[in-house]
Amino acid sequence: MADTGVKKVIIKKEDLPAFNGNTQQYSVRYRIVSEDKNRYSHWSPYYSVTAPTAPTAQYSATVTNSTINVVWSKPTGSEIKNYYVYFKINGGEWLYIAATTSTQFSTLLENTVSTIQVAVQVPTYPKSYFSSAALFTSPEIEVMV
Repeated sequence: MADTGVKKVIIKKEDLPAFNGNTQQYSVRYRIVSEDKNRYSHWSPYYSVTAPTAPTAQYSATVTNSTINVVWSKPTGSEIKNYYVYFKINGGEWLYIAATTSTQFSTLLENTVSTIQVAVQVPTYPKSYFSSAALFTSPEIEVMV
C-alpha cells in the first residue's frame, strides 16, 4: 500500500544548474526534508542525467569602430535563462567573456585584435567553450581599426 503522505517533486529543465560540458550530463543528487524542516536525510549519491543538445539560434555579429555587437534570437521553445559568451581572438584559444541574461552583448575590443570569432552557449562547467553546448559559433570576423 502506498504512503498517502508522500509528495512528489519535479524539477524543471530550466531550473537545473549548468551541465558538465565534458560529459554532456547534469550531475544531480537530493535529500529529503521533513515538512517542519527539523529533520534532513543524508544526501543521495550523484545521478547523471543526459543533457539535451543545445538548440540553434539566429544571430548577428558586427564590429564597428573597435566595438563588437552580438545579437541573437532566443531559441524557439527553450527556457534558457543564462547565456555564456566566448571570444576567440586572433585565432587563439576560446576565452570566457561574460554571462548574460539578455540576448545581446557589446564590448570594446583592444587595438591588438585583428580577427575575432564569437560563440554563445548554454551554461556549462567548467566554463569552457563546447561546440555541443553552443547556440551559435560565428565565422572569423575581421576587425578594421
